[in-house]
Amino acid sequence: MLWMDFLSVQAVRPALRARDSASLLGELAELLAPEAEVPPEILAGALQARERLGTTAMEGGVAIPHCRVEGARRIVTCVGLHRGGLAFGEPEDGLVHLFVGMVAPPDTAGLHLNVLSRIASLLHAPTLRDALLATVTASEAHALLARAESALHPHAAAPPHRAGLGG
Repeated sequence: MLWMDFLSVQAVRPALRARDSASLLGELAELLAPEAEVPPEILAGALQARERLGTTAMEGGVAIPHCRVEGARRIVTCVGLHRGGLAFGEPEDGLVHLFVGMVAPPDTAGLHLNVLSRIASLLHAPTLRDALLATVTASEAHALLARAESALHPHAAAPPHRAGLGG
């Protein structure tokens, strides 16, 4: 299993526009909605509810807002880069520049946690975070993440549930 199995190029936004946490979660919800097949308003509400439980901001200017939502087709992730940085929750070391959103169906708790772990371990590397923030296009950011994950986990296989989904 690779994180890239759950991230499409269309779900990468190299320049988030949000000026506050609520609009940021709305932007992430818009990126997640098409593949999750859940309306963005529902996703935004679920992401906000999860953030109220505790911030998903972590060290290095990264936040991973995530939720589980009834009706989500499968686990879906998105990536958004905020060039200026955003005060989000209580980050350990300042503004958040890199946001990874995730939605999962309620019955995928174990896989959901594995994907979160993959994301966090990959984005732990400061050099990757810096390189990601230097990308300009969604395809460039996606390719960078794919190469980095492939180098970190060269023998990982796609999960069997993805076969035939076309996506």
